[in-house]
Amino acid sequence: MNLEAVIFVPALVGCVVFGFVFALFASHHYLTVLQGTAAGARHVTYLSEPILDNFWKVFYLAWLIGLWLGPAWLLGRAWAGPSGPAWLKFAVPLAVFWVCYPVSQLSSLSGPTMWLPLVPGVFDRLARKPLVVLGFLGLSGLVLALFGLAFYWTFLADGIERLVGGSVLLVLAVLLYARVLGRLAFVLAFTRSVFDRRPKKKRPRPEPDGDEPRTSADPAASDGEDAPRFVQPSDLPPLASPDEGPLTGYDVRFEDDPPPKPRRRVVAEAVEPKPGSRQSTVEDDEDEAYGVRRSEAATGEQVPEEVVRPSEAEMRLLSKDDAPRPPAVAWSGELLAFLAQPETLAVVGVLSGMCFAVGGMVRIARAFNPAPNGG
Repeated sequence: MNLEAVIFVPALVGCVVFGFVFALFASHHYLTVLQGTAAGARHVTYLSEPILDNFWKVFYLAWLIGLWLGPAWLLGRAWAGPSGPAWLKFAVPLAVFWVCYPVSQLSSLSGPTMWLPLVPGVFDRLARKPLVVLGFLGLSGLVLALFGLAFYWTFLADGIERLVGGSVLLVLAVLLYARVLGRLAFVLAFTRSVFDRRPKKKRPRPEPDGDEPRTSADPAASDGEDAPRFVQPSDLPPLASPDEGPLTGYDVRFEDDPPPKPRRRVVAEAVEPKPGSRQSTVEDDEDEAYGVRRSEAATGEQVPEEVVRPSEAEMRLLSKDDAPRPPAVAWSGELLAFLAQPETLAVVGVLSGMCFAVGGMVRIARAFNPAPNGG
């Protein structure tokens, strides 16, 4: 009995299960940092959502990443060959990912649908900010180099200390890349693309000299010279109906109607009843006439003060002082401030533990792989 196969199969299943769970949580937090930074937020807000609500994010990122990383991985393995260095197999995919993936992610954020990987307006906006793009390529290159080193330590290198350090660095590289890419998207949001030009409003045509300007109530008012003339319903042939006979419509009057004549105000006066006339048998309970009296309730008791006076939060929403503005400096140390948040430290700890479990399963599966040259 081959004990290596007995251990290899559960380890392989563990790689798939733990890997998918890690990808599920990592994709959720990656998109949280990316979208929050792209919206201009200095601090990242991590929302606790049900796990099924984040199920689609794995396939969304797999589509954008696999679009470039899959062919680049095959190209790197073919270039390195069976006897080539191991770092070349990872350098080529990372180089393709470094250049091509940001275009797809920015297109997904700004396009009509999130599943669209290429939008022409993104290339125009990137061309309008060459210094910002160069800064992004430099920072993202360092982050991807850190990611490659962490990936090698976690899944390929030997030693438990490299597995622990590689898991932490891998999670930090994912969050930092989302932060840098979100900053680029925030800067490009204030850059107008050539493809987003709005149609200019048509100016009204000047009236010819000597002619009175046409009003909107004039039925003959139109921009065209051969505009159809309005015909009154009485001039049209009547419509035959089986019950009412021929029917005609009402004429339409476009001129202003004369103001109505003021009616004479009727004033009621008390009149003494004549002797012998019929009077109402209903007795009035009140001898005094109805009049207007002052309100007995106090004004302050009817409407509370907290209802009339808005709160500070409502005043901030009304003033819009916290609306995102174009950044004065695109790349600064402010991007690393989110790492000091307690929520970010908790996320790094949880994801590092998941990554450690995945890396351990991968190492066990590689050690007990019964196939020749399985490592």
